[in-house]
Amino acid sequence: MSRDGGCQNSGMAIDISALITLHREGCLAQPTLRSLQHSADHARAQGLKVEILVVLDKADAETRRVAQTFAERHTDVRLHEVQVGDLSLARNAGVAEARGRLLGTHDGDDLYSSNWLLASAQLLATQRQPTVLHPELMVCFDQCQMYFWQFDQTDEQRYRPHTALMVNYWNACSFAERRTYLEHPYQVARVGEAGFGFEDWHWNCETTAAGFVHRVTPRTIRFERRKAAGSLNSAHAAAKALIRPSRFFETLEAAP
Repeated sequence: MSRDGGCQNSGMAIDISALITLHREGCLAQPTLRSLQHSADHARAQGLKVEILVVLDKADAETRRVAQTFAERHTDVRLHEVQVGDLSLARNAGVAEARGRLLGTHDGDDLYSSNWLLASAQLLATQRQPTVLHPELMVCFDQCQMYFWQFDQTDEQRYRPHTALMVNYWNACSFAERRTYLEHPYQVARVGEAGFGFEDWHWNCETTAAGFVHRVTPRTIRFERRKAAGSLNSAHAAAKALIRPSRFFETLEAAP
């Protein structure tokens, strides 16, 4: 089921779809949606047309209420409901529903710097090869306080392909052309179902194998909420999940 929050963007070409998946975030979804709204407004001030697409996947009543209230107050917000029970499939459903030429993926309880969407769109326009962008700085809060920098795949001093066997180089927040996500969908990663998990890690590897370069958008930040319970990464780790086989690792074996 899909519902428009308003008619402002009907029939109008969209430059960016800010895709956010919600499940059981409850009131924590409110600051996330406001954060994306600020980022969208920043991009609109420079002439870009932006929609915020909220995918509700088996959302509980409070999360749905927060999303519906927000959509009623902002004409650029659309809601799309699915019943797949999986973050990967929910993202894929959102990508199919999105109207933007460019698309960013966002989790439902994080925060994002106001320049994230605009700066990423501007940087992507300058790239001469297939590119996926990520925030430059990660700031973790709530049950864990720390920060770390992400870096370009082009940084030969810091990027080591074989390290991707053990570490996910880039977080799940990404920005690319929408067709990138259509041509390289996320793989199902339900906790405990098949022993596989870490869908964003696998997606990063698969797109790298397909010839995409992962870069960071300078001076952008993702504020990542690290919860004591309910984290998908923690659930995968507790279930001893493994990353799915990827073509990327086959290319490493073939390298001299």
